[in-house]
Parts: sequence; C-alpha cells; structure tokens
Amino acid sequence: LKVENITTNTGEDDALLSLDNFTEEELKEFGDGKDGNRILISLFGRIYDVTAGSKFYGPKGKYGHFAGRDVTEALSKACLQEKCLGVKEIYDFSEKEVAEGKRWISFFELHDKYSLVGKLDDGISIDTLMNSLIEEELKD
Repeated sequence: LKVENITTNTGEDDALLSLDNFTEEELKEFGDGKDGNRILISLFGRIYDVTAGSKFYGPKGKYGHFAGRDVTEALSKACLQEKCLGVKEIYDFSEKEVAEGKRWISFFELHDKYSLVGKLDDGISIDTLMNSLIEEELKD
C-alpha cells in the first residue's frame, strides 16, 4: 500500500481538530526532551506527550532518538533506524504494517500516562491511510 503524504488532515473528529498544530520542525524543537522540553512523538499525524516514559523515550532510553520525531514508519515497520524516522513523501505499508501502526495508535490512545496533545501539519492522518487502503482494495 503506497500512500502519498498530505499536509491537511480531513475527516478528523472534533477533539483532534481543537488540538495545537505543530510543524515537523516545531515538533523537533519543542518535543526533544532537552532543556526542560516535553518528550513528544508523532504517529499518523497525532502528537503524543510521552514525557512520563522518559525511561524509554528520554536521552538515555532505548527509543531516545524518537523524541521530537514522527515515528509512523518506525513503529509500523518495527524499524529503529534513523531512516525510518520523520515525515515521508510516500509511505509504503503492507497490510501487516498498517495493522501494526493501528496497534501502536491504540497503545498511545489508551495509555494512562501518555496524552494526545496536538497534530502534525505535515503528517499523514490514520483516516487518510485507511481511505487509501480501502481504495487499493477496491481496485483489485
């Protein structure tokens, strides 16, 4: 499944529409966990505050390089390499990777210590990804 990135999130629920917008640069600048900043990550255009998980996402954590970054591809593909971080022009996900990405969204949405704090202007929304998946299925 190949999905082109978009810069506007449509079809999102009202709660997401009322959140702060971040650019990818702002996410990196204000969400890196350094100098008193919160630790923020983006997944499918949703920005989560994971500061409470600094043991994992802080500078000394296994996922410290995720801080202030879009992790959509990294988590969906179980890729910890630098090349899998950041917003992409085109995402190429298998059905299994889409399912894994959805699992991660559920993890962050339901986590009692992580909160949804914003949306990424440059990010692809889960709605756009799902619509693309449906369109691909209809073509076959």
